[in-house]
Amino acid sequence: MRTWLIGALSAPCLFGCGGPKEAPRIERSVQIDASAIEPVETDLGYRVTLSEARVMVRDFEFTVSGELHEASLWRSVSEFLVPSAWAHPGHFENGTVTGALSGRYLLDWLPGGPEELGTGTFIVGSYEGANFTFALASEDDGLEPSDPLLGHTAIFRGIAEKDGGSIEFSFTFDSPEDRKLVGLPFEYHLEEKTKAAIGVRFLPVDPFEKDTFFDGVDFAALDEDGDGALTIGPDETDTALVSAYNRLRRTFQTHDHYQVVLISQGKASS
Repeated sequence: MRTWLIGALSAPCLFGCGGPKEAPRIERSVQIDASAIEPVETDLGYRVTLSEARVMVRDFEFTVSGELHEASLWRSVSEFLVPSAWAHPGHFENGTVTGALSGRYLLDWLPGGPEELGTGTFIVGSYEGANFTFALASEDDGLEPSDPLLGHTAIFRGIAEKDGGSIEFSFTFDSPEDRKLVGLPFEYHLEEKTKAAIGVRFLPVDPFEKDTFFDGVDFAALDEDGDGALTIGPDETDTALVSAYNRLRRTFQTHDHYQVVLISQGKASS
């Protein structure tokens, strides 16, 4: 069954009140929210503290549940969304898109925030999720030629500590072209009077299952030369490092460790 883009699902006057009316639209700031980043304890007993967390993405979408019952509503809400949003089959499999922030954005959560990404347009209603598409960073995104993120999707750096020892790590990931992350939690009702900004979080700990982003990674075992430094990237050939890379990338590309929240007067609403 095809799911259509709709406006204001909660407004019954769209039907039976003299014909469809254009759904109210609002513009709100979309920002980076670093408030959830803190040291975590992994399943293998490592205390991991991030010093860098950067991800290159494009084209945020914000979704509600439901489907369009009157095709004529399409005209009232389509103008602010890029036409390419309809280009791929299954695009709305996790909800109907009624909000958008188009373009390329570097999500840089450290050393802190908030930092504005742009101004998104939303149809008022009860939101339940958000999506974005991973991208490969380029100099056109404002990166310097020496930036280690150049040509990649994400980089995470920090220190892992256990039993009195510590290992500095750097993990770099590449996502396939057009790889979309679908279903970030975003459960809020947006109204015309809503003044809060929209915040995008990275979550080192999954708030539902309580596992960490680094679970299953034995930092000491992977640091075979014992120099206290561990680098993992997409070009690894060592079996153990390839396995660790694949494990971390699978986790990185799931919605478990991301969240969208409202930010009111500098404070995020969980």
